Parts: sequence; structure tokens; C-alpha cells
Amino acid sequence: MPLKSRLHLVGAIVCGAALAAGSQASAQTATDTLSVQVTVQNSCSVGGTTIDFGTYSSGQSSDLDADGNLTYSNCPAGTLTVSLDAGGSGNISDRQMSSGDGDKLSYQLFKNSARNQVWGADADGQQVVLLEAGSGEMMVYGRIEGNQDAPAGQYSDVVNITMNF
Repeated sequence: MPLKSRLHLVGAIVCGAALAAGSQASAQTATDTLSVQVTVQNSCSVGGTTIDFGTYSSGQSSDLDADGNLTYSNCPAGTLTVSLDAGGSGNISDRQMSSGDGDKLSYQLFKNSARNQVWGADADGQQVVLLEAGSGEMMVYGRIEGNQDAPAGQYSDVVNITMNF
């Protein structure tokens, strides 16, 4: 091999070794860890019981009152707003139970024992402020007004509960 070719080959080898050494020197590595965590709590939930008025005599002059309750569980601190819809009547101001034969009997649900604050939806819902996460119950006060004529039978309605938290 001619001397000039050998010198080029040696030069190429030296340059390659220098480049390789330089790239190894600049490729440093550092490591550490990142912690990740979360606390999972049970979901806030709401449930209702049956408000059983017992027996109403058609045309009775007195009102018939009954109470029930709603429960809330595992809710975060803050304001809970519980709404009750109109049930089958579609009108919160005129809730009605119906019989299997389509007969109707008006009733109402209230937020207070004086039965003068109708329990409705949104702004007319009941609010509870929780200072810390927790569970509890809310009373629901029902009334069937007197002087309603209704055929004998079983009457019922289903009211949907919505809770915003």
C-alpha cells in the first residue's frame, strides 16, 4: 500500500476514534423517580324510601300527612342540592298519584315540617352544606289534602331524585 494511502487510513482511524470518544464523553445519563398517587373515595350517592300515607278515605275533610327520608352517602365537603321531580303528573305544583285504572289523587312533598315549602327541582330543591365529607339523611314531608273524592284502590307515584354536589 502506498505511503499516502496508509497515512489517509491512519488519519481516518484516528479521527473516527476521536469522534467516538467525544460522543461517549457527551452522552451522560442521570436518573431519578416521579411519585404518583391518588385517593379514591366511594362515589357520592343518594337514595329514597317509600312515603306510605296509609289509608285515605275518599272525601275525608282532614289532610293526611306522612314523612319519609332521603339518604346521602360518601359525599364530599361542599353544598349538596337535592331536587325532586314532578313524578307522573309532570307538574311539581300538582303532584298526583294514580291508580291502575287511571284515577288520580293529588298530593305534595315539602322541605319543611310546616308543609309550606314545596320540594321541587333546581332552585326549589333542598340544600345541605357539608363542612367535611360524609353521609346523612334529609326528611321529606308529604301531604294529601282533604276533601278529594277518589275511587277506592291503590294509588302510587314515582318521583325521581337528583343530587348535585
